[in-house]
Amino acid sequence: MNNPSNQTTAETPAPKKSQRILSIDILRGLTIAGMILVNNPGGPEEDSFSPLCHAEWIGLTPTDLVFPTFMFIMGITTYLSLRKFQFTWSKACARKIAKRAFLLWGIGLAISLLLTYIHGLVDPTKWHGFGYALAHLRLLGVLPRLGICYGLAAVIALSVKHKLIPWLIAFLFVAYYIVLELGNGYAHDATNILAVVDNAVMGANHTYKWDTPDPEGLLSTLPALGHVLIGFCVGKVIMSLNDLNDKIERLFVIGALLMLAGALLAYLCPVSKKLWTPTFAMVTCGIACTLLALMSWVIDKRGHKGRITEFFHVFGVNPLALYVLSDLLLIPYSIIPFFSGKTLQKVCFGDVLSAFLPVQWASLCWALFCVLTCWLVGLWLYKKHIYIKL
Repeated sequence: MNNPSNQTTAETPAPKKSQRILSIDILRGLTIAGMILVNNPGGPEEDSFSPLCHAEWIGLTPTDLVFPTFMFIMGITTYLSLRKFQFTWSKACARKIAKRAFLLWGIGLAISLLLTYIHGLVDPTKWHGFGYALAHLRLLGVLPRLGICYGLAAVIALSVKHKLIPWLIAFLFVAYYIVLELGNGYAHDATNILAVVDNAVMGANHTYKWDTPDPEGLLSTLPALGHVLIGFCVGKVIMSLNDLNDKIERLFVIGALLMLAGALLAYLCPVSKKLWTPTFAMVTCGIACTLLALMSWVIDKRGHKGRITEFFHVFGVNPLALYVLSDLLLIPYSIIPFFSGKTLQKVCFGDVLSAFLPVQWASLCWALFCVLTCWLVGLWLYKKHIYIKL
């Protein structure tokens, strides 16, 4: 008599091993935590903890790695999400792309408008009416850039043969480099071609008011798109490999080549986040790729998981929702005065922390407090298995 259990075992196929790389979520969470950290210094930039400051113009600091690393990861996850549609157009796919792209842009504009409105209510001397706020609304920024680059990258991924995408990236980088060279593109003033185009197309009132040119302007969207497409190509490469060791090795090789190419070409085209130069995209993508390889080796291969990885995983599963939350928390933290005309930030950073800590360390403590409050909300969502897709 046949043994039913043996027969079932023989006929049941072995479960397919998941290709999901946990370190992608962890690295995404690390970058969101980093974005919240550097966006909440507590005081003016000159009082900020120095590693949390951006390069003034040309150069690279640890802070300059945060946003581009998230965009690199967004390129990888774009590949993963579109793979479910076999990279073919459909109504469901087009609806998903359009919804996410416009939602990111719209939320960015809404937050900017809301913060301006609340500022006006608190300080009437800064309020000139809702129409004035609309007339001076910044049209671009971090969330709009994410929305635009995601939407364009997704359209390209569905419309262009994937083997041609590296050539498209090279074209975007070369074209942008030529624009910088011919248009006074390295000038840190209004004569820069980037500022000229932004002012001509959007108007000076709709650009970044604290620096010129706008660090998320129109023309610099071209290399930023190339940046996301690099992540897409890396996603395609690693997902085509079944063995984790091969994935890690390929990530290391690609990362090293990108960093080397960016460093060598920096003699022709300086590395600058505010210009989003092609060399900046290559170097930061290379660093992000290498970091992902290292984290994959530690987390996915060696299995080193614990409280640190869980901390960043909380950010990684609800990344943009927690980033939006950090912007909204500016209202109770930094705008509305609760303590005899002083805001919570003014009391904690200016009166308490700065009283017994050097001002830079006080700034770091306030930034860490902002990260922690967002994490606590994210932890509640994480434990409730609530994932907010933006």
